[in-house]
Amino acid sequence: MATYKGIKGVKVVTKATDSTASEATGTVWYNSTGDALKYSIEGAGAWASGGNMNTARRYLAGAGVYTAALGFGGYTGGGAPGYVRITELYDGTSWTEVADLNSVRIQVYGAGISTAALCAGGRGQPGSSAKAVTETWNGTSWTEVADLGTARYANVTAGTTTAAITAGGMDPSYTAVTESWNGSAWTEVGDLNVAGSNFGGFGTSTAAFMCNGNPGPVTTVESWNGSSWAETTDTNTGRSDNGGASGITTAGLVYGGSPSFKANTESWSGSAWTEVADLSTARRLAGSGTGTENTTAIIFGGMTPPGTNVTEEWADPVYTIKTVTVS
Repeated sequence: MATYKGIKGVKVVTKATDSTASEATGTVWYNSTGDALKYSIEGAGAWASGGNMNTARRYLAGAGVYTAALGFGGYTGGGAPGYVRITELYDGTSWTEVADLNSVRIQVYGAGISTAALCAGGRGQPGSSAKAVTETWNGTSWTEVADLGTARYANVTAGTTTAAITAGGMDPSYTAVTESWNGSAWTEVGDLNVAGSNFGGFGTSTAAFMCNGNPGPVTTVESWNGSSWAETTDTNTGRSDNGGASGITTAGLVYGGSPSFKANTESWSGSAWTEVADLSTARRLAGSGTGTENTTAIIFGGMTPPGTNVTEEWADPVYTIKTVTVS
């Protein structure tokens, strides 16, 4: 008969206090203080509540990761006064208002990290045309730099302040134009195969994904290799206005979106999309961190309707300590 020592090579140890769940994954121990046999398991990822933004809004942009994010621009509702330049910084617990964008932006996507972010395109108040303006964030303030070659809004940007791409959008019709940023200027490169806007986008200037988007809902995903776009594996859920996206081309997440207001989350393994735990607050047109993988993510704000200040953080895997019970 197999024994624990025979399988693991060690006896069940006795501990006065439990190890952390992640350290103890796959092991069993006896907790002498609680007189209980315990074990730790690695479970599926889940969304958890983060600190609320100070200003509820949708059509905002985001950058950074779940412990250090930046949210900027957006629309709070109520007509022209609701189009804002507000920037907020997240420290993993709470949001703090910092220096505003130089110009009002809605329907724009961000790239970079909380101390070095990029904002390109978008549009201002009702009736205004698409913007070509690009601004960079240095951790303290926004600076206007070189314009896009094609003014547009609802375009998706991925990368950093020194190497990025922006693709798709409205100008005012759907566009497939892709531009590459080298830190000082934009250059037009290979077009998307399908013109569209409001994608879920993530990655770098040389390896990126654009998922779903308008006109939709669609399950289409395109992959960028640094010079051209190619269609790749479809998502399981069709979306138009995406909720958020983060990661890299071998490990990513897409979440939320429309039609209506979706809570669906899908994880990309590098070869397939898998539906995982839903958002607690279904939404679209939200801000999200760019992230670097499919194990952590953040989404904030968005349309619920009308607009929300709710932040959610994704953690995968989730480690849990359980007690052995005998029935």
